[in-house]
Amino acid sequence: MDIKYKLYPYPVLAEGADDFVSSSFTFETAVSRGIREIKFSFTMKLKNEEILAMLEQGDAEYLIHIECPVTGCRNIVKSHTSFFTKSISEKDLNGKVSVCAFIVAKKDLPAYINKDFNTNYEGITFFVDRGGILAIGGQYHLNVLKDTEELARIPSVFTICKYAANADESMRIDMEQEKIAISLSDQSFQNYKLLSGNPILFPVLHAMIIIPALIYVFETMRNDGTEDYEDYRWFAAIAKTLKKYGLALDETTLNHMDSYDLAQKLLDVPIDKALSAIAALDDGGEDTE
Repeated sequence: MDIKYKLYPYPVLAEGADDFVSSSFTFETAVSRGIREIKFSFTMKLKNEEILAMLEQGDAEYLIHIECPVTGCRNIVKSHTSFFTKSISEKDLNGKVSVCAFIVAKKDLPAYINKDFNTNYEGITFFVDRGGILAIGGQYHLNVLKDTEELARIPSVFTICKYAANADESMRIDMEQEKIAISLSDQSFQNYKLLSGNPILFPVLHAMIIIPALIYVFETMRNDGTEDYEDYRWFAAIAKTLKKYGLALDETTLNHMDSYDLAQKLLDVPIDKALSAIAALDDGGEDTE
């Protein structure tokens, strides 16, 4: 979930809005890992006497929305206190996780008023429905990376698909998803599906498809920077694998190492494996007497 600011029929406390004069609402979140769960700790920071009083009286409550697009998991956490926790099963979280904070009304507020309203609202009361948003605390994007061998395997962060429309073009690469999407023409995709049914040919497919895609990814980040990609699952997986070689996925590494060398490191010298796989197939095809 990404917060989309909109117009409300009553004043809402939010960063960047001018409905309030000197009030503020922000929050902090910390993440720790249990045996089979991820624990979130939330600290609410509210500066507004009237809304604080509403929280204490039970007329309003803090609400946290946690969403993981990869797994489809959505969680709502409610509290009246400024510090609270929530544990979520590790299987329900993977990759980018969005955490948003709100303060909402717990009941209908027929005459909502606040001393810190903008002077434009002086002397005016507002009707707020139960569940109506009173304050928006912003959002955090976290990257929950499962500590499993599957996630560290680079091919697992690629998805190979066919062009949406029929086209006779070279492969396309889309980095703006949780997995790097490699699109092939119809004929190439059909051939890929046929060949991928033989595990012996995996190193060959990696050398032909994954290596060029990785080179493209590294060259793109070298030219554009890493900032736009750091929240994606594939970025975390690549960074984790490079860390084993004492390398960081940052500007220094990208500018001082050849993209082809980086790609080979990630796949553990796939060219040698690909040639060995082809040689093995050739040997298997020879007639014996």
